[in-house]
Amino acid sequence: MALWLLPLGALLALVAFAASRAAELDPVDRFLLPFLALGFSLLAIILWRFPRTSSWVLPLAHLLVVGYLLTTLAYQLLIRPNPMGLSPAAYWVPFVYFSSFLFFQTRQAVRLALLYLLALFLLSLLGSFRGHLHAEHLNALAQFFGANLAYVGLLYMLVRVREGYLEARLDAYTDPLTNLRNRRYLDLVLERELFRVRRYGRPLSLLILDLDHFKQVNDRYGHPVGDRVLKSLTRCLEDHLRQSDRAVRLGGEEFAILLAETPLAQAVRLAERLRQAVAALRIPPVEGLSVSIGVAQAHPEDSPLSLLKRADDALYQAKRRGKNRVEVG
Repeated sequence: MALWLLPLGALLALVAFAASRAAELDPVDRFLLPFLALGFSLLAIILWRFPRTSSWVLPLAHLLVVGYLLTTLAYQLLIRPNPMGLSPAAYWVPFVYFSSFLFFQTRQAVRLALLYLLALFLLSLLGSFRGHLHAEHLNALAQFFGANLAYVGLLYMLVRVREGYLEARLDAYTDPLTNLRNRRYLDLVLERELFRVRRYGRPLSLLILDLDHFKQVNDRYGHPVGDRVLKSLTRCLEDHLRQSDRAVRLGGEEFAILLAETPLAQAVRLAERLRQAVAALRIPPVEGLSVSIGVAQAHPEDSPLSLLKRADDALYQAKRRGKNRVEVG
């Protein structure tokens, strides 16, 4: 969406520049609006060529708008008041609050929004001391600040509600013991990843791991030790996975790993490394941990159920042939 909004912002800046020159209401626009249009255009090109730059391109676009608004309103509040009572640039002030909550953490966004509003208030105060502001200006400013305080308060409440919803949703997809995602999450994400396989032909592999003899661990040492084993296994898996890989606890001692952009041969090599890493774990009083792993690569015709079944069948073959093995389905 940003790839559309940035060029649109550049176009609007040019339209405002042409209108400002014709009306001669705000000479500051003649200097700032071309710069703003150029900045938006360059940021759009950078984002188009290098999508991963969004983490700094979008906040920079936000700062360009803030800089333009502060400079324009400072000119009209301190040097030459607008005959309409408040500059048309003030219409864009709510955008600053919305974009703050999009690009920054909630507390930081609130601080930035209040800091921006405080800066405008101080400019207005200085303008009134200099005698530039009359009754129509003060009326417009009073309504302006009241409305913007309401904007900030409403946005804060909406963001808090959204964060609470996301936390509740995350809890629904998280295993409480290991903090890994659960089977419900795997079913959800498999649909999306299999669509990418069908649409773009990108490789996708799935590993299913089962901790051998885990029931004996619980029976002999008790469930607290069994829980410690599962947590240690989780850390072991996370240490060997990329950031793009997704580890899931299916239930009990069974885990799944979804490997995006990973062909079968690479997935098998990872499975072997995981098998060896688990064998090297030492969790007293338990000795000699091992895992069996089933590996399957997604086909364009696969459904989540068929891919899971092939990986599960491979796991069953690994266990049937003697445990602590890797099999391909």
